Amino acid sequence: MDVVDSRVKRILRAAASAPSVNNTQPWQVEVAGRTVVLRADPARQLHHSDPLGREMLISCGAYLFNARAAARRESLSPAVRVLPERDDPLLVATMQLDPGPAPNTDELELAVAIARRRTSRVPFDDQPLFTDVLTDIQQSARDEGADLRPIQPSEPAREEVMGLVRRAESLAAEDPAARGEELAWTATDADRADGIPVDLLGPAPVDDGAPVRQFLASRGSAQFEQHSTMALLFTPGDTPRDWVTAGQSLEHLLLVAITYFVHASFATTVLENPTTRHDLRRVLSLDEAPQMLMRLGYSSLPRHTPRLRSG
Repeated sequence: MDVVDSRVKRILRAAASAPSVNNTQPWQVEVAGRTVVLRADPARQLHHSDPLGREMLISCGAYLFNARAAARRESLSPAVRVLPERDDPLLVATMQLDPGPAPNTDELELAVAIARRRTSRVPFDDQPLFTDVLTDIQQSARDEGADLRPIQPSEPAREEVMGLVRRAESLAAEDPAARGEELAWTATDADRADGIPVDLLGPAPVDDGAPVRQFLASRGSAQFEQHSTMALLFTPGDTPRDWVTAGQSLEHLLLVAITYFVHASFATTVLENPTTRHDLRRVLSLDEAPQMLMRLGYSSLPRHTPRLRSG
């Protein structure tokens, strides 16, 4: 194994730590010399809740950002082309790895944060993010072409947002196909390398106003915080390129967040339902396309969800 090969293997292992909807890990990678080819894997797409592949491409975008950050740790400069072939919709990106300068402090900090990032579905400390922390997290999303709209506890729209979250979850719970798809990827067997194990689903909230997703297979219940920061990630448009942008922006902000010991969890169901997604834009007076709703706050460090072998 030469030096480049070993570097690429480390890059792919780091990239695979990216978050993905229900930990589906819907990506495939091919390596040819110094070129990494990233494709979406339709076999791992949530075909009922994500028929257009929006969440699949957001997940792939998060993988791509991790690969970029990990490449800089290896003193390689990643030259990325996103959606380079119009006739090949599953080809997400190509990344050429060329020799580059040594990483600077910020690049190293991002790369180290990859292994520390977790999705946390347990109660957070009952407080919003500090202003300077939120500002840095917002800027990281903007650096990748998206933006972050905070929804603070004192904001009147917050109650309406949570009402839409619960409405979407209730509608999905009444849909046999949606229930089956969620249960296929949650409360998974201990030996599975994908999906979300039952002990990482987190407890069900006792209060419908709690800013956390309710999973069908959650065990137990808990009082969740009311004052953590919620935020909506959005993009200028709503095309496949915007979805990849959203994924890269999401992972960038999550890595910056963990450098401040801030964790996140996500409410995806409200954005999977076209009606509640439209209503969310209306409630927040948003002209752009909403891509990910999350809560951000301080909690203990959870165990990482399992990963398929990579590299």
